[in-house]
Amino acid sequence: MRGRAIFLLALLALAAVLVTGYLRHRTAERNSEEYTGQVGQATEGHGPGFVALDSASIGRIGLKTTVLASGRAVSELTLTGEIVSDPQGTSTLRAPLAGRLSATGRPWPAFGQQVHAGEEVAQVSDAKPLTIPRSGEVIRVAAQPGEQVAAGQEILVIADFEHPLARLAWRDEAPASPPRTIPLARLGQERQRVTADLIGAAVDADPVTRRPAYLYRVHSAWPNTRPGTAVVGFVPSGGASSPGVQVPASCVVQWEGLAWVYLEQEPGKYLRTAVSTDRPVPGGWIVSSLKPGDRIVTQGAGQLLSEEFRAGITVGEEVGE
Repeated sequence: MRGRAIFLLALLALAAVLVTGYLRHRTAERNSEEYTGQVGQATEGHGPGFVALDSASIGRIGLKTTVLASGRAVSELTLTGEIVSDPQGTSTLRAPLAGRLSATGRPWPAFGQQVHAGEEVAQVSDAKPLTIPRSGEVIRVAAQPGEQVAAGQEILVIADFEHPLARLAWRDEAPASPPRTIPLARLGQERQRVTADLIGAAVDADPVTRRPAYLYRVHSAWPNTRPGTAVVGFVPSGGASSPGVQVPASCVVQWEGLAWVYLEQEPGKYLRTAVSTDRPVPGGWIVSSLKPGDRIVTQGAGQLLSEEFRAGITVGEEVGE
């Protein structure tokens, strides 16, 4: 009797395991069917790059699209140059008279520290407290609190690296009259352009090319921009402009070293399409592989790329199975 009871218990345990496994399998199948209905299949019936979304998924992602308009990329000539020392961008704080230097309550500025115009920073004997003459970065600390300083002695030197001066070597093909405003970029980072205004002709020729050079004031510099930083400027070359459509930078996603956008074929159906980024314009690129009237995703392209590859994964599979 006891042996029969043990056998029945074992049989019941085995049945419970089989039932549990079956229920888990059915749940995974239902989840897979539900997910496929929401996201679609990236490959089945449409080829790679295709994604279908229902209205609920579009709302969850916050997907937005726009209709492309025609645009033209002006033919450009690239000029090489560098950021140069700017006497007008440097200020020196000096002792007004001889005496002992003391700090005025705030920590003494250190080399490389950012300071702001108007801050009280020092006092010499009983003279009026000294204030920071301009906002910028401390590039030299010539005296410390507690030291005796002479009248006119240098205490701090501050430089403004937010609006540096760029010197560009001119070329024969460049316009005879330098443009008043041009786009400028660090060498190797040509897509990250800023605006620069013409200051005038440089006193000396470019030291490398020995050609005439022009000075431009940068509106807002890149991080860690210092004298000697290599830059490139862009001026019209006089060549024919290239037609196409203007694609905003927010539409483009990077994958496998290429740039892509999602083209809306019809509401809820999107196709990943490669685009070229060799013709930059402010805020994006001119692309000839698309046409005016095409509708592309402007918000949520990154999430759509994730949805595309999630749709190709079999729901219910686990790593190591």
